[in-house]
Amino acid sequence: MRKNSKITTILVMILLLFILSGNGSILAERPYEGVEISIGLLDRSISDALRPYFGEFEEETGASIYMEQHAFDSLHDKMMLEFAAGTGYFDIVYNSPGYMGTLIENDYILPLDDYFEEYDIDQDQFLSAAFEINRHVGDETWGFPYLSDTTVMFYREDLFNDPEYQEEFEEEYGYELDVPETTDEFLDAAEFFTRDTTGDGDIDLYGFGYPQIGVAYGNLYIMPWIWTFGGEYYDDEFNSTLDQPEVLEAVEFAKELQQYQPAGVLGWEYGEHFTRFVEGDLAMSAGWFHMGLEVNDPDISDVAGDVGYTTMPYAPDSGLETGKTVLGGGGLAIAADSENPDAAFEYLKWMFGDQDRAVEWFLEAGGFTMPAVLEDPAVKETYPWATDFFPVANFALDNMAKQRPTLPEAHSIFEVTSEMWHNVAMGAQTPEEAVRTAHQRLNDILEPRQ
Repeated sequence: MRKNSKITTILVMILLLFILSGNGSILAERPYEGVEISIGLLDRSISDALRPYFGEFEEETGASIYMEQHAFDSLHDKMMLEFAAGTGYFDIVYNSPGYMGTLIENDYILPLDDYFEEYDIDQDQFLSAAFEINRHVGDETWGFPYLSDTTVMFYREDLFNDPEYQEEFEEEYGYELDVPETTDEFLDAAEFFTRDTTGDGDIDLYGFGYPQIGVAYGNLYIMPWIWTFGGEYYDDEFNSTLDQPEVLEAVEFAKELQQYQPAGVLGWEYGEHFTRFVEGDLAMSAGWFHMGLEVNDPDISDVAGDVGYTTMPYAPDSGLETGKTVLGGGGLAIAADSENPDAAFEYLKWMFGDQDRAVEWFLEAGGFTMPAVLEDPAVKETYPWATDFFPVANFALDNMAKQRPTLPEAHSIFEVTSEMWHNVAMGAQTPEEAVRTAHQRLNDILEPRQ
């Protein structure tokens, strides 16, 4: 009896192996059975929108996903703690330009070019900016495309097209009122629309508005103007270039523009400018792509249907053909001490390399790295006004967006430049004094690299 039982067991096992080894086998479909992939991301809705896909990925591959989310600085501290201790806690981490230099120079994350080649990833299906933001020094890629973004300007078409305003503007400035293309035209328009529209003596409409609080937004505000005027932070040998005349010109421009923004912009958190714009308090503002879509959403915006899109202005004497904006977003990097790097890359390819999922994720949370997403019928149906927005957004990404410094010293650099701007904006220093002080401080920070 035992002999027959043993034979039966062997036959069953052979049969199972035969079934499982066929085309579309369970074993082949679930190559990472029991593996857990741990991901560290920012605490944002774009991260939340990934959770519904975790079960589907586990069903197909056998690997489960654990994700924890933190604020920007908290995520940085958590990553550095785990990486320094070599715990292998994270398999995948958010690769922000603000983290990248530290992660790379401490060998905390893996270069991914060999993975892209091995997995035959068609890089042409992604925006070039999606790879640019994952590069530090040289051509190596350190993150999978996750989010590409930059600044697009939005403006009140109803104001710019108003015949009375057009007549008044031409009388005052000597040329026709139009959407500004140059920095001079931008200042004129900002000045012109800063006014009391009700006659009660108080200014209730401002030409422009953009947040400038703290290190992050103080720097995000002044950095694009420095680039737009042809300036840089440092040269190839890591010498500060803040003493360039182009930098002083940019700071002086920003100081003049400050007159045409609400007094509170120095204390605005990111998003407050969006609220003021959709409530009708600003003639022009700017923001990341999700704001560009939302300003014309009638469920969100009081000025929906009256908003146009354009790129940020350029400085004619800079020698540049366009203005410059900050390349936003980031990638997803694989931890060097991950025990499951192949499974981690499989997840990145599965989630962010599939066009159908990319469309679904965009509609849910607004993140994208594939141009094809913007041409998808479902996206166009959801955002019919985006026909005007997407071409501007794509142009800005391809021609204007610029990678910010990614050195481990980046935060210290940004402290210097944001303080430089805040001192000017508050009248604590003249532009000349602030630039001179910042130049000296930046050279002190960069001296070990010189």
